[in-house]
Amino acid sequence: MTNLWLLMKIQIQGLLFRTTTHRNKKKKAAGFGMLILLAILFMYMSVVYVSGMVVAFPEGYQYIALYVMGMVTIFMLLVFGYQSAGGHLFGFKDYDLLMSLPIKKSEVLVSKFLSFLFLEYFYGFFLLAPSIVIVGLVCHYGLMYYVLGFIAWLIIPLVPMVMAALLAYLSMYMAGKFKYKNLMNNIFYIILMGAVFVLIFAYQSLLDQEAGQLLGLVANMERYLPFMSFLFDGMVFGNILKYVLGILINVVVFGLFVGLFSKNFMKLNSQIKSGYKVKNFKLRATKANSSFKALFNKELRTYFSNTVYFMNTAVMPILLVIGFAYLCIFMRDEIQLVQSVMPEMIMPVFCGAILFLSLVSCTTNSSISLEGKNFDSLKSYPVDVMDIFMAKMSVNLLVIIPCALICSVMALIFLNLSMGDFLLCVVTALTSSFFISALGLILNLHFYRLDWDNAAVIVKQSMPVYITSIGGMVASFGIIFLGLQLTEYLSPTIIVLLLNGLLLLFDIVFFIYLNTGGRKQFMKIH
Repeated sequence: MTNLWLLMKIQIQGLLFRTTTHRNKKKKAAGFGMLILLAILFMYMSVVYVSGMVVAFPEGYQYIALYVMGMVTIFMLLVFGYQSAGGHLFGFKDYDLLMSLPIKKSEVLVSKFLSFLFLEYFYGFFLLAPSIVIVGLVCHYGLMYYVLGFIAWLIIPLVPMVMAALLAYLSMYMAGKFKYKNLMNNIFYIILMGAVFVLIFAYQSLLDQEAGQLLGLVANMERYLPFMSFLFDGMVFGNILKYVLGILINVVVFGLFVGLFSKNFMKLNSQIKSGYKVKNFKLRATKANSSFKALFNKELRTYFSNTVYFMNTAVMPILLVIGFAYLCIFMRDEIQLVQSVMPEMIMPVFCGAILFLSLVSCTTNSSISLEGKNFDSLKSYPVDVMDIFMAKMSVNLLVIIPCALICSVMALIFLNLSMGDFLLCVVTALTSSFFISALGLILNLHFYRLDWDNAAVIVKQSMPVYITSIGGMVASFGIIFLGLQLTEYLSPTIIVLLLNGLLLLFDIVFFIYLNTGGRKQFMKIH
């Protein structure tokens, strides 16, 4: 039993936040601080969503907000569970070590399950608990409602956990058949995140629905999500038979999964560990690459092989593209209404959106630090330093520019932008993406850290990352606000041209600095 609790403690800390296990007290405190911040963010999101629905829904139908938030919680648990299951239940790095220790295999298996379930309870509490309390207070439900709600909180995460684990296994197993395994895993995760993003957009349409439509929504939930809907029916309407049936559905699904997984635990992990095998191998001549192309290929491999690095920088641009596509396809009437009232504002607002997309997406702010112990080897390469800089910046340009071009093409088609406005959008994407790429690289040259143990600390918590992410959001909103104020004195086209002129000036200054002071600073790093 001692081994079980010790394993659970280590794995829960690793799942929630790895820096909480650090011996350094400051770093440990920072890890707990980030964990608390994440919990507050979930709590705030839940309170805002539920409060908005309770106010907007017709009198007597406020309880439906509980069903909607329950659905959102299931999707969020599915996404976070999927991200954690791969590498925790399947294909975990310490698999060989744990299997070789004098510990019962059953203890390893149980500790993995319980720690993963604890993670689902952690997310589920801050997402679901506020909705249970708010709906209960607004609808004046009795004590039994809260007792059943507590049990529902314990039961609801079971099925999303099973679904997340199955998706993680399937994606890892399928990705293992491909040469670029991490890239395939990232694609699966982006698809899941895109589904959640569309769900968040669809939330706005719920606020305008009438009672009959809301009841239809609840009926659909009972059809497709009975494991959640039956529990809420028991809480709201006192239907104990449905409540017990909901518990049975969740427990049976979870029990079947645990039984199958426990019997095939070692077999499943061995399959995933086997990885990609080259078939029909043939020895061929290798073509020589230029120094820049070789460095660029190296940066791409680093980018796509590090899941935390990729997710922290690529998800936002991709989700913005999905969000813009949703607006263009499903909210065309609202957009056409805005166009008819303020046609001259479409182009500058869209350029502002591209500016936001560029300034919040930066891969170079941690690219120097990620070299870690290999940095001295990088300095010894017989290549020009500017080739190293441009290779690192090119990865960021590859992330931003295609997403910006896709949005620009959609705007050209759906928003009826003129060709001149379209070209202005493209120029904005080029100047702003080079600006943030160069700025992130300059910051990381001066604020670097090569002695890291966990890449997540560099990608998420370093000073250059804070400056570019928070500063990028503040700067983009500030520029958009200033541009809207200047519309009283200047035409939107002139404002966008002035913005691009300013960005181009900064781009030139940054390039000159990288070619002079940046070289010197690069050689000083050790």
